[in-house]
Amino acid sequence: MSKIPETTIDIVRDTADIVDIVSQYVDLKQRGANFFGLCPFHSEKTASFSVAPAKQIYHCFGCNSGGNVFSFIMEYQKISFPEAVKLLADHYNISIELDNNDTESEIFSALYNLHYLAMELYQNNLFSDDGGEALKYLYDRGFTENTLKQFNVGVSRDSWDQLVKHVKGKGFTKHQINQSGLFIHSDKGVFDRFRNRIMFPIFHPSGKPIAFGGRIYNSDDPAKYLNSPETPLYHKSNIFYGLHATRDSIRREESVILVEGYMDFLKLYQSSIPNILAISGTAFTKKHVISLNRISKKVILLYDGDSAGGNAVLKAGWILLQGGLEPLVVRPPEGLDPDDWIDKAGKKNVLNEILSPQPYIYFNIAFNKGKTLQGSDRKQFINNLAREIKNIDDGIVRNDMIRIVSDQLMVEEQDFIRTMKTQRIIKDYINEEEITSNKSLIFTSKVDKAQVELIKLLFCADENIRKYVKSVIKPSLFTIPIIKKIYNLIIDENLSIETSSFIEYFQDRNERDFITKLLFNNDNSNAIEEIVTDCLIILKSEPLKQKISKLRVEIREKESRGQDSSEELSALTELRKELNDL
Repeated sequence: MSKIPETTIDIVRDTADIVDIVSQYVDLKQRGANFFGLCPFHSEKTASFSVAPAKQIYHCFGCNSGGNVFSFIMEYQKISFPEAVKLLADHYNISIELDNNDTESEIFSALYNLHYLAMELYQNNLFSDDGGEALKYLYDRGFTENTLKQFNVGVSRDSWDQLVKHVKGKGFTKHQINQSGLFIHSDKGVFDRFRNRIMFPIFHPSGKPIAFGGRIYNSDDPAKYLNSPETPLYHKSNIFYGLHATRDSIRREESVILVEGYMDFLKLYQSSIPNILAISGTAFTKKHVISLNRISKKVILLYDGDSAGGNAVLKAGWILLQGGLEPLVVRPPEGLDPDDWIDKAGKKNVLNEILSPQPYIYFNIAFNKGKTLQGSDRKQFINNLAREIKNIDDGIVRNDMIRIVSDQLMVEEQDFIRTMKTQRIIKDYINEEEITSNKSLIFTSKVDKAQVELIKLLFCADENIRKYVKSVIKPSLFTIPIIKKIYNLIIDENLSIETSSFIEYFQDRNERDFITKLLFNNDNSNAIEEIVTDCLIILKSEPLKQKISKLRVEIREKESRGQDSSEELSALTELRKELNDL
């Protein structure tokens, strides 16, 4: 494992503010002493993810994930502890030297490096003599050099192995090459996946390149776009293009404009419309909603102006509504995409349209010509609306939908509600890989809870309380392995029990999450002696009760066989006396 001096780790930890760091990835709102937001580690609609600035820790009450600023970065970016320390040190301009021998996240580090090298190569290609045709194409489309360089747009040459040669000899293993998605493997060897295409790097929210979208520019290839396949870094169903650059603007504007293509995104962003995102080479999914929910509640769908774009808006709108977000719609003129539209109409006119979007349900009815449908077509359309509206969990939104549909289509509300009740609910369930796989450490018995309460007191900020608890507790009272481990660390005077640093003594994620949960609510400042007394009584009495129960069974068995049980009766009397004296 990489060796970083403990003093350096302490400096980084003490300098890094967990609210500052987490708020770069999670939209946090202050409630009392703590901050709350939607958990980035599991799917949820109600904020259960909390950050405690006083303790410099976080904890999710939904999935039990928790830790300090280092563990948050490790979990979110899938990097090792040394890499998390290095990243935070860079953020706060703290000088640090890092030995890169750590193998815990070797595959992720290698894939990030491969994508960075590819991005660098492709952009160098674009601004070289060989990239003249591609660069002219982009300039003719209205893109400036600043925009192209800001988003690292490049071009892949019409070559089978330029990238292969570029990364050869740089220490990458065959497995890492295979996992990157940047190459094609065949019986004849390894070749570049992307050739003769404009290259749009796709970034992780942290700003690291994780995939590419490649667009044709000088041929009639029917595959207009070629996107990276799924890799350990890139899961296209929940990645947005441009989020690393526009997240703050989206939060500030309290709305996000969603487009379909990389070029649409770049053109609007270049036109000073900053609260914008593009979906990344895939259809809009429920996972996208989960990601959007963390930064905005209002989504303006600005898709292409053709029928395919309209149908995509229809699908995305229902997914947004059923995910708890508000969809609005802006439509370019027929046959234009947002990129072309802003060129033809100008920024001012497009912005005016964006500032007055159409509510989704009105667009849906108009696009489907719902008011003019008759007979079986009208009935089928109403049934479709009823089925989708029934899947909306928010009762207020659902009732508004019912009212608008009834008014627009001249259907009695009660008739529409009856139709809705006959529709089968179709839930778009999340795949199992979205669900947090860690098994939380949960203790429910009285003995378990008593041990937990006592160990929590040993983290109390009041040193006198800690000393008192230590003086009355015997190590033998702790029987739960994780509690025993915590206790042994606490009584070691050479180890720090400062809240956020103590977490780092535990490498197992389940243990770390359990400890964070303990630390989050350990402010027992009242009736300490009473708490300790009650816990000790439980811990001492339960073993006695078990012994008493066992003796009673032995006594009954002996008496049933006509044997003498006086010895057991005497022991039973002593145990009862000991129990009564507690």
